[in-house]
Amino acid sequence: MLRSLFATIALLAPVAAQTTVSSYVQDSVTGFYGNTVPLGCASSGLFAQGRSQILIPARFLAGPNAALNGIAVVGHNSSAGNVTITYASLKITVSRTTATSLSATFASNLPLPQVVLNATNLSVPYVAGTWTPIQFATTYLHDGTSNLVIEIQKVVNPLGDATMRTIQNAARTDLPRMINAFGGVGSGAHLAATATVTTNYALSMQLLWNGLSGTAVPTVRLLSNNGGAASNQFAIGTTVTHTVQGAPGALYINMQSLALLQPPRLLPPIVGVQWVDGVTIGLGILPAGGASTFGWAIPANAGLVGLYSAFQSVVAPAPFSQLFFTNVADCFVRS
Repeated sequence: MLRSLFATIALLAPVAAQTTVSSYVQDSVTGFYGNTVPLGCASSGLFAQGRSQILIPARFLAGPNAALNGIAVVGHNSSAGNVTITYASLKITVSRTTATSLSATFASNLPLPQVVLNATNLSVPYVAGTWTPIQFATTYLHDGTSNLVIEIQKVVNPLGDATMRTIQNAARTDLPRMINAFGGVGSGAHLAATATVTTNYALSMQLLWNGLSGTAVPTVRLLSNNGGAASNQFAIGTTVTHTVQGAPGALYINMQSLALLQPPRLLPPIVGVQWVDGVTIGLGILPAGGASTFGWAIPANAGLVGLYSAFQSVVAPAPFSQLFFTNVADCFVRS
C-alpha cells in the first residue's frame, strides 16, 4: 500500500542538505521540572562537577547511516532567565547498546564508547525558553536499530546558576531513568565510577541529524505545551503540533497508532524500522523549508486520559526511488 501511494507521484525536486531534528521526548520548552546535574550548576558550587548517562530507546532515533551531530537542551537560571555556563571541561560520549536500562556502573553502560566532544573552556549561552544546541566535534553514525547511551561529564568553572528541562514534564515514567554522580568544586564527580542517583528523569533533548553526503534525515516530532485544567502537557482539550521533516520536495505519509509493533518490522527496500502500523493521518509534499506541521486536537474527553499514541512517517525524497521510515514520536494523553 505504501509503495503504491509513492508510485503515483512523478514530481521531481532537488535534495537539500539540512539538519533535521528528533526529540526526546517532545519539543516543548515549557514545564515545571528540571535537573542541574548533567549540564547545570548552582551558584553555591553544588553540582559543579558531574557525570550523567541517558539511555534513549531505539524508536526515538533516526534510521541507519544517520549522523548525530549534536544535541540541544533547554536551560535557564534560577530566575528563569538567560545564563552562560563555562565548562572547564565538557566530555560527551555515546554508545550503541542493546540494554533497556542503565546499571549504576558507568563503564558497563558503554559497550562501544565513542567520544563525540571533549572540550575545554567551552562557554554555552543558554537562552531561556529556547533549545540551545551543543555541537559535537565528531559525528556518531547510527545503525538504525540500537538503543543509544549519551554520557555527559562536566566541570563548571567559574561557577554558574543553571538547570535544564527534563522529560518529567511529559510524565514519562515508562522510559529509562537517567543516572548521575555529582559533587562540588574539586570533588572529581565527573570521573566517578558509579552513580549515586539512579532514579532521575532524563534530560529533554533534541537530537540533531544529518545524512551521508549532505542528505536530509527524515524525522518526526511532537510539541505540546502545558495546558488544560491541570496545566499538563498532552492534556485533553489541547492541540499537539506534529512535525515531519526531511528534504524539500519529499513525499511523506504520516501514520498514527495506539500501540507499537512488537517486534518492529523490517520491510526492505524501505530503509529503517517500522514501529507504527495504524491509520494514515496525512500525506503531502514537504515545502521549501523541509518541514510540514499539523495540529492533532485531543478531544476534551476524560475517558482518553492515559491513552498511548505513537506517530511515525514514511518519507520519499525526490525522485522517489527510495523510501525511509522516520523515528517514532509518542505520548500519553493527560488530564
